[in-house]
Amino acid sequence: MIYHHFIFFKWYLSDQQMQIERAFSLGLIAFLSAIIFILYIHICFFPKKAANAAHIPTFPPLIMLFSLSLGFLIGISNLYVLQLYELPQFFDIFRSNVLGISVIILSFILINFSIKIFIDNDEDPNPTTQSNVLITDGIYAYIRNPMYLALTLFQIGVGISLSFIHISIMAILTVILLHYFVILREEKYLLKLFGEDYKLYLKKSRRWV
Repeated sequence: MIYHHFIFFKWYLSDQQMQIERAFSLGLIAFLSAIIFILYIHICFFPKKAANAAHIPTFPPLIMLFSLSLGFLIGISNLYVLQLYELPQFFDIFRSNVLGISVIILSFILINFSIKIFIDNDEDPNPTTQSNVLITDGIYAYIRNPMYLALTLFQIGVGISLSFIHISIMAILTVILLHYFVILREEKYLLKLFGEDYKLYLKKSRRWV
């Protein structure tokens, strides 16, 4: 997957000329490799038996990767096949390698802080495992889902750094999917598990920012 995306963007970010059909073919192969990777990870590693955990459909990073890949597919389809529209020139200000990498670094910082707090509390950050402790300190005192925010920022940063704005725009879909298929289900699970303590925590914190 990484190899095929590297080949596509090595050309996409260069001045080298290429036939439209060939460019679309490279992009399609990269997209399909990502979908195969997502399916492989889900089928091989996602728990098949329901545990005492939130009943989410798959690992959250796979949701982000699917949304990212869908944005990539929409982008190459419009650029090289459909040509139905052009993105407004306003988006050109977001085609910045420095800005994109900065956003990606921010996402890694959020992930690092979040996982450290889980480790300090002897908790597993994997949402498919049972929760034993209600974590409300550190960054979790302000944001209930910093890791999901980090996934969204990572997708935005990737699109910006690669000058492929469709990827960043599709972060909207990532937020929607995470909200309805992960966050709400986790909140329902934690409310049942921790009761009044979690209700109080809900009043003191925010879902995203």
